[in-house]
Amino acid sequence: MNSYQWRDSELSNCSYYYRESDVRIVGQANQIVHTKIWLGKVINVDNQEKLLGHYISELYSKKAIENYWLIEDRTLLTAEVFRT
Repeated sequence: MNSYQWRDSELSNCSYYYRESDVRIVGQANQIVHTKIWLGKVINVDNQEKLLGHYISELYSKKAIENYWLIEDRTLLTAEVFRT
């Protein structure tokens, strides 16, 4: 199973979720400017972004991203299956 970590951005209210094995960013939690609303999005194998939703705090945004990858890692089908 893959191992993931969070890294906070030094320039803005943004955190990156990355896979430790290849140091690839697979998720991002960021705050909408001048609001208290947080966005949660994931980046899949094809570098396509998927917005998970709008959240009331950074914690909920991060948990949504973590939950997405927890489920995705347990799924047997991958994007490679659909390319052939």
